[in-house]
Amino acid sequence: MPYAISWFLVLMLLAIWSMTAWALHAVAAWSTAGIGQLADQAQAWEQVVLPNWVVLWLPPEWMDAIKASTAVVLPWFQSVLSDLPVVAHRFGPLAWCLWGVGTVVLLAGGGALHALIASMRRATHR
Repeated sequence: MPYAISWFLVLMLLAIWSMTAWALHAVAAWSTAGIGQLADQAQAWEQVVLPNWVVLWLPPEWMDAIKASTAVVLPWFQSVLSDLPVVAHRFGPLAWCLWGVGTVVLLAGGGALHALIASMRRATHR
């Protein structure tokens, strides 16, 4: 009976691990799938830095600094956004590798628990 309980717990942890890996992969792939479209909209971000009611309260020097910062950061941000969908294709193999490593660790833990139960049973039967 202890063997069945230990392997049931290991298999339940494996099921939780599998669902977690699948969910994280799905969220990562979903979030990066449409992000390349934001790169096309990056040019529109130059005009929409701050709302007009905020601009009224800021000194003109600050607005010049914000526009200069946006002009510097925007090309880099646009290149990062355009590269993200390419990186999303690497999530699949990465997720499978991490899932495999976690599965091996869980099964090794189950084997170690099985051996521990067996050694405890042998020690009590002597």
